[in-house]
Amino acid sequence: MSFLDADSFIFDGQSSDSYNLMMCWIDDTANVSANGLRRTISSGETNHVRLKTNNYGVNFEGNIEFSFYVIKRDETPFTRQESMAVNLWLTGSTVPRALYFNDSAIPSLHYYAVCTEIEDKVILEHQAKRLVFQTNSPFGFTDPVEKRFYVTGEEIFSIDNLADTVSGIFYPSILLSAENGSTVVMENVSDQKSVTFTLSSVTPDSPGKRTILIDCGQMKLTDENNGGRLLPFHEVGWTTQYSSYISSTGEHMESIYWFRLIRGTNTIRITGDCEVTFIFEFPRKAGCL
Repeated sequence: MSFLDADSFIFDGQSSDSYNLMMCWIDDTANVSANGLRRTISSGETNHVRLKTNNYGVNFEGNIEFSFYVIKRDETPFTRQESMAVNLWLTGSTVPRALYFNDSAIPSLHYYAVCTEIEDKVILEHQAKRLVFQTNSPFGFTDPVEKRFYVTGEEIFSIDNLADTVSGIFYPSILLSAENGSTVVMENVSDQKSVTFTLSSVTPDSPGKRTILIDCGQMKLTDENNGGRLLPFHEVGWTTQYSSYISSTGEHMESIYWFRLIRGTNTIRITGDCEVTFIFEFPRKAGCL
């Protein structure tokens, strides 16, 4: 089903099983109201001549939040050392970390969250901890999936967009590797847009391969052979003379295109000698369930 029938969870790479913990519901109720499904309308005002508001879209009212209890599996009290270890684990990060629930639901989802509250409780002679995790999104996310392509000259393939975004648009991360400073053109034929990379200024590894990570959602380029250094745009050929050819229209575009998938099946054309890995972590509108 969801986190409601999970008995353990994984946070920041560590499992609650490692601390002998079990998820439970002390009062037999679970608060799932902060599920990221509540939205507010952005609109203008009405007056004596405007009898209907002008709507300008909607905003999510809040992100997903999880609240549940944990007790020790053997139902013995927490020692001070055990309690401190659990508290240190859950409050060790100040930025959102991956949160998984060990349930049987399909598809498997995870969230990015910070543990914002730990409340020690004693109920019916049982010691428990009430935990609150606040996520950074109204979406859950599928497990990361990679699609790797080895391109010599040109390759055409299809990718399905499984994102639940309102617009249907999804921005993947892309790992691009090429030798000898090759020029690579990535074109989404379905979107009729393309982006061109020239890697001659990027640091090569010992075999001479140049590798960059393109975070399209965050509009960020990093040099993977140089400790993840942020890449200035000019190092991939994005200068004032930049243009990128779109084979599906026979035209060039001069603006930077952060590669994206539109709704449905996308036809992709890659030109150049390279290795390309698309990394997908699709947002899904599952709420708390």
